[in-house]
Amino acid sequence: MFPSFPSRAALALAAAAALMAACGSTRSASFDDSDPNGAGNGTGNGNGDGFGGEGGAPQTATPIGALKGTVYAPEGSVPISNALVYLTRTAPEAIPNKVFCDTCVQLGAGVSYTYSKPDGTFELPVFDAGTTNLVVQKGQFRRVRKIDVAAGDANVPKDKTTFPGASDPSNGDDIPRIAVTFGGYDKIELSLKKLGITQFDRFGKDPFFDPPGLPPSVGQPTDLINNAARLSDYHIVLLPCSLGGINCGGPTNQQRDNLRGYVNAGGKVYVTDYSYEFVKQTWPGFITWKDKNGSDLAVNGPIGEACQDSPHTRKGIADDKGLGDWLTAIGETNYELKDSWTVISKVNPQQGTDPTGAPTTITPKVWMTSDGKGPSTVSFENQCGRVLFSTYHAEGGEAQALLAQEKALLYILLEVGVCVGQQPPPR
Repeated sequence: MFPSFPSRAALALAAAAALMAACGSTRSASFDDSDPNGAGNGTGNGNGDGFGGEGGAPQTATPIGALKGTVYAPEGSVPISNALVYLTRTAPEAIPNKVFCDTCVQLGAGVSYTYSKPDGTFELPVFDAGTTNLVVQKGQFRRVRKIDVAAGDANVPKDKTTFPGASDPSNGDDIPRIAVTFGGYDKIELSLKKLGITQFDRFGKDPFFDPPGLPPSVGQPTDLINNAARLSDYHIVLLPCSLGGINCGGPTNQQRDNLRGYVNAGGKVYVTDYSYEFVKQTWPGFITWKDKNGSDLAVNGPIGEACQDSPHTRKGIADDKGLGDWLTAIGETNYELKDSWTVISKVNPQQGTDPTGAPTTITPKVWMTSDGKGPSTVSFENQCGRVLFSTYHAEGGEAQALLAQEKALLYILLEVGVCVGQQPPPR
């Protein structure tokens, strides 16, 4: 049977937090996983537990104080791990409003910076008194606020360190440009709304169930994926289960070319369960799915054969150390990945290109596994962009409190969206 509407409210959101990036952000973007099938070593991002810690400072100066605070998601209660926090007299450059190759930049030697810890807290050294800009950023989520600093320690007001839910660049607020296509069984737009993200474009809507409080639809799914120029208007594109209401359908040749070009240019694509063919056909070989009989599905296997007739729910395991530390810090240590409708057998290294266009071997990263069922959330990069796939839905239901998986969705979307290259290390 196909996923029913009641089951949607129970489906996990653990996957999406990975796609959102930072212009000039500071994290290693080598998303290769040294154990690609989820043994749980957590070293796939090159820095394991993230850059939380002492941060940077002028090497010969003595701090006169410190700014202390916590970075929060747009909804105001979920802490954000590994966000870049720094002070600058000069306002940061504008974030491009189209897809772009977000390569990491090094902050100046005299810039005081740090990274938020797994619980979202930070302590930023202060070296000069006066009025300056406090920048809090991860991917294209960025808040810039004027702040008066003085000798001694001070707590930063929460409103200065909470990521915005909509862009208002003239007032220091930026978020990624996000497009969401209609998914027959996965209304990820509800999860975005619950996470406090209010600005995104919807392509298509359910004719029988369109919850209030969502942005209006601006077109049909094909208006987006058939149009390379339209795709380039977004930093992140979400293709949920049963894209356009079609169960287990696949892309056309044009759609494959458009999505591939979009990712190469720096775009981030997030796909869930019954839309798996959009990954399998566009980026063949990176992920091996199981067919309905439990056998590995060949790259050129029949369309739709990985769509399972019934779901499975298993204990979730965070293979990424940073994700695991963050879930522990927010009190989520025992959770399930609910109702997976596809099963991943394994992930596979493939030849691709790095951000400079040079050939390289790309190994997909496993973020989450389902106990006894293998990888459940994986990502890989090619050239400047990234692809994220989840075996389960992202939607946890509009009326429910945020599920652990929904919080993890935010984490992974943010992580997948960081810049490509090496971020400045803590000093």
